[in-house]
Amino acid sequence: MKGCTLRRTILVPAIFALAAATATAAQAEPKLIYKVDKVTAAIIRNRLVVNASGAVNSGGWTLPRLHLLPHKPEADTEVIEFQAMPPLADAVVIQALLPISTTAVFPLPHYGVTQIKVVGETNAVMAPLQTTPPPAAPASRGR
Repeated sequence: MKGCTLRRTILVPAIFALAAATATAAQAEPKLIYKVDKVTAAIIRNRLVVNASGAVNSGGWTLPRLHLLPHKPEADTEVIEFQAMPPLADAVVIQALLPISTTAVFPLPHYGVTQIKVVGETNAVMAPLQTTPPPAAPASRGR
């Protein structure tokens, strides 16, 4: 009888731990947000800075991010996916379009890239690549 109790003591927590690990792993995949509303892209201090805002179709979405896709040779567009972590399948969340935004910094884009395309689940938005001029050196006064 004592051996049976010991097995239950070990087996029950192991089952709960396995169930928790499985439930967490199912949610570990970020997904595209519902739609992209606005995108800005600029070269600032030799880095590509992209700011995007859009909407998700329910509450509970977390960790928004921009994911740079591999560049196609000779393309003038860098393609970026707007992703976030959706709520758990059994979570109680509001069913409404809710705003979401994020900013990401990437290395300089490939030569010839003139625009950025941010992709969501239902649409994509293009933005021209803005380049900021280097700060002007202070004018020296000749004496």
